[in-house]
Amino acid sequence: MKQNKLHCIAFLLFLLCNSAYNGVSAQGKIQQLLNRYYKLVEGDSAKPKKSVLFVLPLWDVTPETGIKLGFSLGYIFRMGPAETTRPSLLRLNSSYTQNRQFNIRPSVDIFFKENTYNLKAQYVYNDFNEYYWGIGPLTLATAKEAYDFQQHKINLRFTKQVVKNVYAGAQLAYERLNHIHFKEGSPSPTSGVEGINGYNILGAGFCFAYDNRNNIYYPSKGAYLELSNYFYFPSGLSQQKFQNSTLDMRKFFPLWKENILAIQGFSSLNFGNVPYRQMGVMGNEMIMRGYYNGRFRDQHFAALQAELRKTIWGPIGMVFFGGFGNVAMQASNLLQQVKPNYGFGFRFNALRKEHINVRMDFGFGENKIKGFYFTMSDAF
Repeated sequence: MKQNKLHCIAFLLFLLCNSAYNGVSAQGKIQQLLNRYYKLVEGDSAKPKKSVLFVLPLWDVTPETGIKLGFSLGYIFRMGPAETTRPSLLRLNSSYTQNRQFNIRPSVDIFFKENTYNLKAQYVYNDFNEYYWGIGPLTLATAKEAYDFQQHKINLRFTKQVVKNVYAGAQLAYERLNHIHFKEGSPSPTSGVEGINGYNILGAGFCFAYDNRNNIYYPSKGAYLELSNYFYFPSGLSQQKFQNSTLDMRKFFPLWKENILAIQGFSSLNFGNVPYRQMGVMGNEMIMRGYYNGRFRDQHFAALQAELRKTIWGPIGMVFFGGFGNVAMQASNLLQQVKPNYGFGFRFNALRKEHINVRMDFGFGENKIKGFYFTMSDAF
């Protein structure tokens, strides 16, 4: 692999900002920089690169971590002709924080020739901390407390295309949560919440998906429907017995020019002795943006969101999004105390061939809740 396949998107954005002076010459300068960048990433138009190796710097500042720095290393390639085979992605994310917290997440998403099979796998290791507010849709902001934990998590899914655009297969999940430490005097360790002092779980299940999107990273039309189910059972590697079912529905509508309306409905339903970190949780960089992940958690979670994706100029875009979501002990109560979210973000088309964006989102929720996200690929 040649070193010139490596590129740093943050450095490009820095150059673009520094070249933005008034007048027609500014636009010309920016276009020159873009041409050089895309030539480095994609190769000459006469001889385009068949694969891309990229690195994206990650950064964030949060109360629980202080300054967080990291990287996302990825390799995009195809197992067959571009006309019949979707792109595959190997990715490694890692970060380290001011408070000496460490995270690493290698993952693969491989489409075999002509999309006959799809393999998804991820390993997560966290030596980290997070906030905990308790269980339920009405937990008080004043109940917030920080705790430390270590986590090992593995997800594996293998599906076959049974008919065009329809996939079916099996999946496996394992998680170990240990070395949990709340502050001295905290009532949480004796609260009786399932798994609050650590757990091991092992589950297996099936998945079904319908996918006729014209692009898996930035669809402008088509739909995606996924139904997934896990059965977690006691064994030598597992303690709890419960079941999880998720439904993910997405639809994409082309609008005027290059603008797109994207809509997603998502639900996660759990039954049995569910560990607290396996419950339905509200808020992350994908759905209900603005809410801290786990600010509200309970047996069930459901949300609906929409996003207007608008091209501003060339590779630069902007989005406006909004939605509603909730958690509940009973699925029938999900429509009570529904919580809103809304926000906006900016996009930079880092890889034109696959239309993979770098995004920066600002999300907001009720009671002045807010969040900032800087990552790769669109939310859904």
